[in-house]
Amino acid sequence: MRVELLGPVRVTGDDGTEIPVPAGRQRALLARLALEPGRHVTAAALIDALWPDAEPANAPGALHTQLSRLRRLLGDRVVHGPGGYRLTRVETDVEEFERTAARAESASREDSPAAVRDLAEAALALWRGPALAGLEPRGFADAAVVRLDGRREAVAALHIEARLRLDGADAVLADLAARHAADPLRERDAARYMRALAASGRRAEALAVYEKVRARLADELGVDPSPVLADAHLDVLRGIEPALPEAPANRLPQPLTACIGREDELAELPALLARHRLVTLTGPGGTGKTRLAVEAAHRLAAAGHAVRMVELAPVQDPGRLPEVVGDAIGSGESILARGSDDPATRLVESLRGRDLVLVVDNCEHLVGAAAELLSHLLGRAPGLRVLATSREALGIGGETVLGVGPLPLPERAEPLADLLDHAAIRLFAERGRQSDAAFTVDESNAATVLEVCTALDGLPLAIELAAARLGGMTLADLAARLGDRFGLLARGPRTAEPRQRTLRAVVDWSWDLLEPAERLVLARMSVFAGGADLDAACEVCSATADDITGLVDKSLVQRLPGGRYRLLETVRDYAAARLAEAGETAERYERHADYYARLAEEAEPHLMRAEQVEWLDRLAADHANLFAAIRRMVAAGNARIAYRALSPLSWYWWMRGYRDEGQELARQVRALPVDDATGIEPIHRVKVAMAGSWGLWAGRLDPVEIDAQFAEAQRIGERYGLLEAEPLTRMIPLIRSLVAGDEAALRAVTDGLDPERSPWVRGIALLFCSDYSQRAGRPEDAAAELAESHAIFERLGERFGLILTLQGLAADRMAAGDYQGARSLLVRALAAEAEFGADPTDSVIAEHLWRIDAEHGDDPAAMLERLRALAERAERFGNAENVIAARTSAAVCLRRLGRLAEARDALLASEDDLPQFLSFSENAVHLYRQLAVVARELGDPDLEARAAGMLAGSNWPFSS
Repeated sequence: MRVELLGPVRVTGDDGTEIPVPAGRQRALLARLALEPGRHVTAAALIDALWPDAEPANAPGALHTQLSRLRRLLGDRVVHGPGGYRLTRVETDVEEFERTAARAESASREDSPAAVRDLAEAALALWRGPALAGLEPRGFADAAVVRLDGRREAVAALHIEARLRLDGADAVLADLAARHAADPLRERDAARYMRALAASGRRAEALAVYEKVRARLADELGVDPSPVLADAHLDVLRGIEPALPEAPANRLPQPLTACIGREDELAELPALLARHRLVTLTGPGGTGKTRLAVEAAHRLAAAGHAVRMVELAPVQDPGRLPEVVGDAIGSGESILARGSDDPATRLVESLRGRDLVLVVDNCEHLVGAAAELLSHLLGRAPGLRVLATSREALGIGGETVLGVGPLPLPERAEPLADLLDHAAIRLFAERGRQSDAAFTVDESNAATVLEVCTALDGLPLAIELAAARLGGMTLADLAARLGDRFGLLARGPRTAEPRQRTLRAVVDWSWDLLEPAERLVLARMSVFAGGADLDAACEVCSATADDITGLVDKSLVQRLPGGRYRLLETVRDYAAARLAEAGETAERYERHADYYARLAEEAEPHLMRAEQVEWLDRLAADHANLFAAIRRMVAAGNARIAYRALSPLSWYWWMRGYRDEGQELARQVRALPVDDATGIEPIHRVKVAMAGSWGLWAGRLDPVEIDAQFAEAQRIGERYGLLEAEPLTRMIPLIRSLVAGDEAALRAVTDGLDPERSPWVRGIALLFCSDYSQRAGRPEDAAAELAESHAIFERLGERFGLILTLQGLAADRMAAGDYQGARSLLVRALAAEAEFGADPTDSVIAEHLWRIDAEHGDDPAAMLERLRALAERAERFGNAENVIAARTSAAVCLRRLGRLAEARDALLASEDDLPQFLSFSENAVHLYRQLAVVARELGDPDLEARAAGMLAGSNWPFSS
């Protein structure tokens, strides 16, 4: 779709047919958005554009009405975002005009009159009449018209000057006469016209033009001719054919592709250079520092600044720096051949009195010499400003550093329109089209494009190299081969600098600039998964804080918010290969695992206390490191450290919801060969025997197998006297009696627990006892045991126990008919669970709330639809327990609506999805309870008896 504003406002669809847009506010709204394509326009700005004189009573509502009408014409190309509204996937003639005009101006600065003529003609051809013709007078439109008309006049002047040089005066006389007649007091046009007349042998006419203009200036404005017109008059009088003034060439590189994704930096740089005379762009290799500097240089030149650029990458001898800089500023050998013997002093002499922006690219390999020279020049040439690029700061007083990082990426999948707003995706799409004209990012491949860009860290160079491969392989093939990124991205443009041709060359360049000790620290940093804090980095890498921060300064290690450090995945892969070359991989993996085992051991006792959330967060920050440590030790067959690293993590995995992953890791560790020679601490053997048993509480693990594991833990604990060592080991006899359904044993264990020494374990044990009392018809005992348990966890401030007791108290409220009171208690439990970092919609507490709302809510039909949506969501996310819970509660709604047969069929269908071991499945308890009720109301005694029998066989400890 294309919106044209350079003339009457017009819209054409993808097939070229015109889309009529009603006059008035609809056209004004379209024009206001199209003047800033791709950028958000605030609602306030749009309201001001549509109602410039006085806002309507409900301005936001009126604006929404206008936007809805416009969407009916343009479809989903009008989108809303945090900053307001914008057009997406829409081209405009204003954009095309601005781009072409900028290229014409650039060609003029580079002294390319033929290019100026062609580009200016193309830019002027886009105009179909006065800009924004047909719009009612509006402030935004008037300002835009003034700006665009001024730009058009500047391009027209460039066009005339280029034709004068290329085609001669006779060829442009008619055009110059027309321009002069249109505005006789525009002195630059009058001067061009006079010179062209004189060059064509019509000197008298040229002098007559001057007299008429001079007289009108005096009569109408009371001023004398400007130097532009006066100089032209003198040239004509002398009979000298004047040479047109030519713009000095800035000799800047001419990029062949657009600069994508650096809009914020490009907007910021002019202001930074206005306030600070040295601005250094720093960042890892491949982030596009050079491309950003070149684009900024062109924009500064277009704004009228004298700009020169010096490329240091090919320079190896620091002594040549003055010569190279001298060549760049246009002095060259003439400076070095006269005046002072000191080259730097001669440069200062050349810069004296000049206003110049000097772009110095790739300083990192000569950082000391570059810093010394630039400091010397800046201190003695007040008109000099420097924009430098380097992988580390120059370290000069007054330097301002602007970090250039990878392009930002979405944290998760987004709708296509939003995904295309991300610069990394746009860059891949643009470069992909250059390699394969048929390539586009659409719904079918957007997820794969995001996967590729994320795997490449959002590095612009890596993304461009990857997109270039689309000419020879499919996107799917490209994504499948990213495991060998250095081999895959080993072919770049032949014309690129050698250090930019391949991904490996980019990192090689940075590696080669490091000292041997720095290389070793960087290689060791590769063992971290997802980053590390400074203490971990120093200890695991045998480094000092200065070693780590020095690599940050060189843009090889990233410093993250919160004081953590990480490598980009590209750098990590490279560094890991270097670590293997040094023969240190196994040693550093073991050192890494040992460090994180100690961190887990330090955290474990705090996970059962009031400070548990703080410690859960500390472990979560290193979640990837904790998992990687165990996996690596399993792969290496190092049972001693694997057992040690795994044993303290059970509660972390349980509370943060990593139960499946933790269960699998526990299985792998237990599969390692173990004997007395492996040196595993007995306490670690006890805890690993117990680890990964969480599936029991969801009915996914065989209680017999779990009991066997706990029996082994008990055997080891008794042999080494460890059953009273800590809370977790005190749970062993408790869980075994529960699995066996042995109430007497359970109560005996509970009675033996010291309330002062083992409060947490006693609180859990009382919960179990309370359920047995309730089932045995002793409600007073059950209430007392539950109250004591709740008081223990309140005193400890331990949220897991509080969540369990609040559920029990809510059940008591429900039994008493106080459903709102029950709901309030469950909401408290949900808040406590959220402190663990859990998603409230995936929680067991949410399931209880569903059941209350299904059974006692005011609108069962609406609740039924909500529950079906929740079941679909849970199914998409693979949460089988939430799916069954939502469907069971939906059956309650069906029963309340009188649709008993549907409720029965829904419950029987869900029965097929219940886990294998029903005796410890909470979902099975609730499902069979509802099935028994539905069967009773249907008059089906056989089904009711079967449901009741399944309930009787449950060992779920909170079934009451």
